[in-house]
Amino acid sequence: MLLAADQPLLDVRGVTVRFGGITALDGVSFSVRAGTIAGLIGPNGAGKTTLFNCLSRLYGFSEGSILFEGRPLQAHPPHRIAALGIGRTFQNLALFRTMSVRDNVMVGGHCRTATGFLSNALRLPAVGREERSLGQQADRMIELLELGPVAQRPVSDLTFGTQKRVEFARALLSSPKLLLLDEPAAGLNHEEVDELRQLLRRIQSELSLTILLVEHHMNLVMRVSDQVIALDFGRKIADGAPAEVQADPDVVRAYLGVEAAA
Repeated sequence: MLLAADQPLLDVRGVTVRFGGITALDGVSFSVRAGTIAGLIGPNGAGKTTLFNCLSRLYGFSEGSILFEGRPLQAHPPHRIAALGIGRTFQNLALFRTMSVRDNVMVGGHCRTATGFLSNALRLPAVGREERSLGQQADRMIELLELGPVAQRPVSDLTFGTQKRVEFARALLSSPKLLLLDEPAAGLNHEEVDELRQLLRRIQSELSLTILLVEHHMNLVMRVSDQVIALDFGRKIADGAPAEVQADPDVVRAYLGVEAAA
């Protein structure tokens, strides 16, 4: 679907989520333009993961709307989200540890295959063609994320940082237009975080990808993002260029406390 020049890829409008008497998100609104990297920040409990779960359709919301390519996201069930063009990684790795890197990556592309259960059970010719095509796409992602030397090794043999790249490659194989990254720098050392920053920029550029990341590593967010959205206690407190948000008094207060912001 072609977007109008001024139409955002993702448009969150007044989203409110309540769990019993707790308001996890309170009228949150923001938009993300296609081809950009947006960082979603906030202290623990600010509502970042809740918002991600709304975008993935894992959670419903009582008020507001979420538009993806100008269409209401809530009209689609959770199992259709990947096929719409929204991919996601998770803070806790969700890989098949005994499977090879290549097989793990290929799993990410099955949401876009056309053959059904019966065709696969009968091993019809179309199944073989799809698998070969999927394998070629997986090899491309493996090369893009520099996983070639470990492509045939079980995921359990790899370092945590390399496993993160495997999950990243798997998410990319679903050909997302919007990629949701949930704390991609968690557990990485300083050198790996810098490699991740370069990787995100390279992937975003080469694949014309839009990225929304939740991240506590402020140096990464501020250096890689075109836009930063800050939440606190379920409300949006800032939205703009990284330097503007970093200097916003409400953001400083949320992270450092009233005294530090004075």
